[in-house]
Amino acid sequence: MISVAMALALVWHPLHASTALVEITPQGTGTVMIRAFADELAWAGDSTRAAEYLGTRFLLTGADGRRLPLALVSVQLDGDAFVFALRLATPAPCDGIRLWNGVLAERYADQVNLVQVRACGRNRQLVFSAGEGSKAL
Repeated sequence: MISVAMALALVWHPLHASTALVEITPQGTGTVMIRAFADELAWAGDSTRAAEYLGTRFLLTGADGRRLPLALVSVQLDGDAFVFALRLATPAPCDGIRLWNGVLAERYADQVNLVQVRACGRNRQLVFSAGEGSKAL
């Protein structure tokens, strides 16, 4: 006979998700905080590798389609998650900014990335699944 714990273990599926907060002021300065499970990013404590990875998986682009560079400020372990703090390397006007969050989507087909955006006096929630493109702020 299968115990309840064994039955649950057979159907349990890990959650593949990250959260982020993007804040951009009317002056165009901005910060990004990304939180992702530490066991999915074992290398993330290495700030050089973290910066390289996030530079390819979390992108902001301006109205002209050019990438807005983000600078990694810090990486901290908070319980079972890494928290990455980034800032816009140069100020950018709010109008026309697009965001793409593909963190861990290359590893997990069921990855979901939630983003809370506070940009130029507006609030918005964005959800990214694997395979999705950028979205307007």
